[in-house]
Amino acid sequence: MRRSFIKLVFLCGMCLGPLHAQIELSGSADFEVAAGGEDSRFVTNEINNEFRRPHLSIRELNLFLFSEIGGDFFFNARLQWDIWGSGRLNSLRITLASLSWEPEEGQVALSVGRFVNPFGLYPRRQLSSESSFINAPLAYGYFINVSDTRGFWPAAGKAGQYGSEDVGLTMNYFGGYATGALFNWVIIPEGLDLALAVTNAAPASQQDYTNLQNLGATLRLGFQPAIFWQQGISVSHGSFMRREAVNNNFDRLEQYRQTLLGTDIIIAYAYFELSGELLYALWDVPASDKNGFQIGPDGNLQAYRLSNWSAYVDTRFELPFLPGSYVAGRYERMVFDRFTPPPGSSLTATNPWDESLIRYSFALGYRLARPVLLKFAFSEQIYDDRNLKRDDWTMRLLLNVSL
Repeated sequence: MRRSFIKLVFLCGMCLGPLHAQIELSGSADFEVAAGGEDSRFVTNEINNEFRRPHLSIRELNLFLFSEIGGDFFFNARLQWDIWGSGRLNSLRITLASLSWEPEEGQVALSVGRFVNPFGLYPRRQLSSESSFINAPLAYGYFINVSDTRGFWPAAGKAGQYGSEDVGLTMNYFGGYATGALFNWVIIPEGLDLALAVTNAAPASQQDYTNLQNLGATLRLGFQPAIFWQQGISVSHGSFMRREAVNNNFDRLEQYRQTLLGTDIIIAYAYFELSGELLYALWDVPASDKNGFQIGPDGNLQAYRLSNWSAYVDTRFELPFLPGSYVAGRYERMVFDRFTPPPGSSLTATNPWDESLIRYSFALGYRLARPVLLKFAFSEQIYDDRNLKRDDWTMRLLLNVSL
């Protein structure tokens, strides 16, 4: 925690020291009462099994910093404490720290550092004050059988604890941020815009890579066909594997990459809003099981190509007779496609390569005051394999206070 604070102070000093700047501070706090089914796990429903029974927690604390440096330059930062993974309040993290150039009369902007991932919709609505629900969508919060140290690993989502063991990756990084450089261009005001980011890794990666061979790129084209309709198309490609003791005998892990395609939509009229995303991922990976990595006759890692997709649709209705209130529903689907093993493969794995599922969610919200939002949410997951009778429902009551 101390190291993170020192880093932020040092970064602020470099950006603000030589200039006269005003610093604006704001923050938010999320207090939560949560419970989950007997089979709850953080990597499947965001509730650690140790805390599946009803309990009160500080879900998240945020401190936001904004400074207009001058000369069309701005600095943004977010300091975050949360219970992600462990169910206990983690150490301080700097999840956002970017220096931006945004000309007042211009249509282009440039940011460097750590910024909101331009891919899709959820990263822009990740804060409790911006989202109708409490859970992240499956594409961002459900960990799958792809590991950043083992590649395709059928045991990735079956056991282990997030943060201390290999539990796989999500399709798109749950934190909603990326590190690198971001270019924004408003081509037609309120009509057409483009965002292009060069990042340090693929969209699924959670690591702070510095190897240039891990570079990734993300492009999003947003357009507004009508005043009530916003649409986006996104594409991203990059490397996601990292070196660890388990794969030290192999070289060029950067050659294994993820390609992510997606589209997002918002249709809003009067008291009603429909929104959602569709994401499709291609994974070029090695593979590993209890017997180790799959090795071809040439002595090299065998290559596998996997694919999966996920989609969610949110509907929200604001009650006109009770200002500040809403009801919302979400339908989600995640599907894993069948794959063709390379010749000579002896991998022990199911095909399709993970368990497809549906999630239903329901939410209620009421703004008690302008800075205070109370939300209730319930979710249930149903797996295509009906033999998987997992008891992993969730129920949450959250109080968000923004200052």
